[in-house]
Amino acid sequence: MAVDMKRAWLIIVLAALAGCATTGKPHLKDALAQQKHAEQAYDAGNLAQARDDYLSLTRALPLNADYWYRLGNVYVRLDRPDEAADAYAHTLQREPKHAKAWHNLGIVRLRQAAAAFTEGARSAAGIDPDLQKENAGMAHGIAQLGESPAGDGSSPAAVPGTEQGP
Repeated sequence: MAVDMKRAWLIIVLAALAGCATTGKPHLKDALAQQKHAEQAYDAGNLAQARDDYLSLTRALPLNADYWYRLGNVYVRLDRPDEAADAYAHTLQREPKHAKAWHNLGIVRLRQAAAAFTEGARSAAGIDPDLQKENAGMAHGIAQLGESPAGDGSSPAAVPGTEQGP
């Protein structure tokens, strides 16, 4: 409830900054309706629609960090890590202390690094055994970062994009 109120006030302030009061009111109403539509699409697993809605919201209200964060979450679920990282970076430009955006950006970048090292190990197979071993070791080390503190693998690192809150 407090988060929804915070979002509503942020939208009101941004709408007021974007135009005069007579044009800001319909804009706010449209933004709130589109936000609700985006949330429903996301919750229903309609990620293409959620992406389109959040893209539209970030264009209409580009200073709203929450919309950029949610767009990043959608991109994670769409397996588009470069776009996710870009959306999280936009979030952090607008709200530098957005802890969840920092967390999700870190996870996205770790996944990208692990994928690069894994592919590097495959590419070095039969060509450069030392490089293959080094890349495989790096990929393994990154994978261990996601394990539980006990090291039993029972609790992997949180997956970004599984919840919509800021």
